Amino acid sequence: MTQTVGKVYAEALFRLSQEEQCEETVYEELNQAADMFAENPAFTALLSVPNIGAEERVDVLRKVIGNEAGITENFLCLLVEKHRINRIAQIRDAFNALYYEAFSIAEVLVTSAQPLTQTQREKLTERLSAKLAKKIRLVESVDASLLGGMVVQYGDTRMDNSLRTRVKDMSDNLKKI
Repeated sequence: MTQTVGKVYAEALFRLSQEEQCEETVYEELNQAADMFAENPAFTALLSVPNIGAEERVDVLRKVIGNEAGITENFLCLLVEKHRINRIAQIRDAFNALYYEAFSIAEVLVTSAQPLTQTQREKLTERLSAKLAKKIRLVESVDASLLGGMVVQYGDTRMDNSLRTRVKDMSDNLKKI
């Protein structure tokens, strides 16, 4: 079975974080780093230039992220040295999947017509947690074209209870008559 580069690096990082019992810290730091690189593609490109020596690229990275010798920092330096920093998003996704599995967390994408209230968020989290028997990590987005209701997606399951879909379904049913 072939594994992606991202998955191989993520598994190695996850195993190391387990050995050091710092999975949560590495999870948070890796996600912050991946977000930083996503927001600054020019920085990623700079750290990927083959004409610049590995030591110089690592020095540039350390000046930006700090000179701490933690697991995440050392891992990012390794990625720069091995010309893999451009895979950081792929590595983060694979690491997060391992983290969620190990700590029984389900990432649930919720799209609603308007931002959820704290009460809605709590009720939804409570219901999903009971249904899935996992801790829930909500990822929220707003799409005004839904008109009302929400779309909830986790894993391969999608529950579309939006007003837009209900109106479309009614329209389709009326066309059949």
